[in-house]
Amino acid sequence: MKQRDVMLMINPPIPARFNGIAAFAREHQWHLTVANRLVHAQSGWHGDGALITVRNDLETLRFVKRCQRLKIPVVDLTAHKPRLRIPRVLPDYRESGRLAARHFQDRGFTRSIWFASDHSHVHLAFYEGFSAGWTQPPEKLVLSDLVPVSQRNDGKLFAATVGKQLKRMPKPVAILTYNDEEAARLIDLCLRIGLRVPEECAVMGIGNDEFICTNQAIPASSVDDNLFGNGYMGAELLERLMNGETPPAKPITVPVLKLVERQSTNIMSVDDPRLDCALKLLVADIVRPPSASELAEAVGLSRSTLDRLFLKKLGRSQHDELQRLRFARVLQLLNETDLPLSDIAAECGFCNPGYLVNAFKRQFGVTPAHWRQSHTHHSRTLEHDMFTRPPHVQASSGRRPSRRP
Repeated sequence: MKQRDVMLMINPPIPARFNGIAAFAREHQWHLTVANRLVHAQSGWHGDGALITVRNDLETLRFVKRCQRLKIPVVDLTAHKPRLRIPRVLPDYRESGRLAARHFQDRGFTRSIWFASDHSHVHLAFYEGFSAGWTQPPEKLVLSDLVPVSQRNDGKLFAATVGKQLKRMPKPVAILTYNDEEAARLIDLCLRIGLRVPEECAVMGIGNDEFICTNQAIPASSVDDNLFGNGYMGAELLERLMNGETPPAKPITVPVLKLVERQSTNIMSVDDPRLDCALKLLVADIVRPPSASELAEAVGLSRSTLDRLFLKKLGRSQHDELQRLRFARVLQLLNETDLPLSDIAAECGFCNPGYLVNAFKRQFGVTPAHWRQSHTHHSRTLEHDMFTRPPHVQASSGRRPSRRP
């Protein structure tokens, strides 16, 4: 059986996407030929299939046309060129935007900005998702509308143009950026021009690149749009196409993994100091929080007045806000730890595991065990495999792979 030779023409080289591809390649004994750093395939390559990201570069478009002419299956892992007829496996762009919007709205934000360097079909899909649920649609702040392409990396011009736009916006404002690099750049700009993060500008990226997100003056929150799954499922589709299956009629969508909150959005945006105080008291101890009467007394209001304040400013009751905080902590522990359900219930204020299971199922439609399995187990298994058995990968060299016995 001949070892399959698969070309990777992927830009930018995001580690999570490559890791997903590598995990599948190892499982199926693929030989991976990687295009060089300028995303040029070797001249005359004639392998078995290709995984690509089609953008505006002519080299990749020529490669796609050549593969189609030679009947070599190709799978695109993005949607930058939707009119190009090619099988695709895509992150759920709109759901990433919706997840960010709900995060900000749950924290009381009413004003929002979408920030990106440019316009594209993918940018539009993110924006459409992010627009959900706002009374006023998010304002678009797009760098290419403000400065020439040749000057996008000019730090002084960036600060002068984007900084001016940020300063004029009423505060506080929620900002979603196209990726983590842009979130980091915006956080740095806000701090340099005297805007507090997250108190005035709460900033979130997309991609959850832990290296970028955690190495900022203010660690950046981010949507994990599951690029590991994007790479793995893209490779899975390519395998089926190389086996002779008919391409799917529509792109395959990869579920979003989770939203990771860090310091850049860790705030409740309320303009009433009494409600702000009440929220801080709830957050301080979600296991043994003050009762509704104790909370009202602590902020100097009657219980009915505080109830009305919660409903008016947040659109939910004190009880619902406490449940939201508890479930947010449950999801974090399910996604990020292997703690047994009994420990999670105790840490999140649920009287016993059985009560947590029933409440969780009412809230999310699945049990905590099913949630943990579907959101973490598959990725953890593949990532562990990736580090224990490195795939056979080589740069373009013109050599054909060896045959397996």
